[in-house]
Amino acid sequence: SILLFSILWSVFPSPNIAFSYEFGALLGTAYSYGLGKYVETIGGSIDDEGAGEGAGVGSARFAFLILLFVILGKFRGETGLVELPAIAGFF
Repeated sequence: SILLFSILWSVFPSPNIAFSYEFGALLGTAYSYGLGKYVETIGGSIDDEGAGEGAGVGSARFAFLILLFVILGKFRGETGLVELPAIAGFF
């Protein structure tokens, strides 16, 4: 994501596009971390010691996607974040 951030920074005249992409990429990385924690808990049984670790992060994994749309709605416009690069950075 750093490479694409650098390319977007150099190609587009507005740095908001590069910052929007990087913001989406950071939240996408956090979502992937939460999804990984959730997947770790699927195969465990009740008897396994430590099977429930990380379940709290995994259950809130959609909060990162919701947070992306809330912040995009608040800071969008000419001087704020741009929707398409932020969503593309997330996925």
